[in-house]
Amino acid sequence: MRKLTASLIAASLIATLSGCSSSSDSSFAGLDSTCKQYVGGDAIDKVSVTGEFGTLPEAKFEAPLTSDKIETKVISEGDGPKFTGDQFVELEFMAINGGTGATLQSTKFDGTDFGSQVIASGDYPDFCHALSGVRGGSRIAVLFPAALAHKSEGNAESGLGKDDSVVYVIDVRKVYLPYAVGESQPAQAGFPSVVRAENGTPGITQLKGAAPAEFKLQTLIKGAGELVSQGDKITVHYSGFVWGGEKFDSSWDRGQPAQFQLSQGQLIDGFIKALDGQSVGSQVVAVIPPAEGYGDQEQGSIPANSTLIFVIDILGTTKPAN
Repeated sequence: MRKLTASLIAASLIATLSGCSSSSDSSFAGLDSTCKQYVGGDAIDKVSVTGEFGTLPEAKFEAPLTSDKIETKVISEGDGPKFTGDQFVELEFMAINGGTGATLQSTKFDGTDFGSQVIASGDYPDFCHALSGVRGGSRIAVLFPAALAHKSEGNAESGLGKDDSVVYVIDVRKVYLPYAVGESQPAQAGFPSVVRAENGTPGITQLKGAAPAEFKLQTLIKGAGELVSQGDKITVHYSGFVWGGEKFDSSWDRGQPAQFQLSQGQLIDGFIKALDGQSVGSQVVAVIPPAEGYGDQEQGSIPANSTLIFVIDILGTTKPAN
């Protein structure tokens, strides 16, 4: 999969963006924007784009084209949830030299090489601002002036001059939750307590004493999204801890949610058991005994016969094609 921001800018000095969007989802209600909402402008209004969402677009404008700010225009609006910032997204994109009209880079717009990544506040180029307020399922055009696209440095290899703007046509395939969002549930006895940082990153207070012998599960936040089923491709943030010990893994620490198929052979049994039947937007805490974890096998920093604790935020699910 390609990234929009990092791969394009770092590799070719073009900005990084890298299933179709689900319908507007009540699980996103109450999310606060972390990036300034997109704005239009006279320059981006001069860009015409033909082609349906999910097909290769054709963009036309009179070059050179530029502005003094990032400008966004919605070509066709989807019915998915709005991007509000610091979220994992799936995108198709075409990057065009605004100075010459030449195509710089493009995905195929057929679902085979779309980009997926977190678009974060504070990143350069500021795709967070360019996309903030755009619904999943939308096709948009975005204009980045040279100073805000590549710091007016250009890139000779790609034919991008220091004064050339960059125009993007972007299909926002899917927008995911940034963290669990929903109704808080009462804490249960026998589970570590969980605290969350402002961005959603969890930490736990370990319990003293022997680990429980049986699998245990509690829901701390009950989301309002669709239900997760075995066979789904799920997107989650998680942190894993050894009972009475240290954290051994965390998607939060990597700055990128994890995606995998919820199926036997892909994940440990306890992880599947924790997520099957849960709703998107939920946060669950699972205590997984060795028999449903890694058993008597040492796994990296996890000792053999360890009881595991997972704090999992369910950010999205994609049902398998029929």
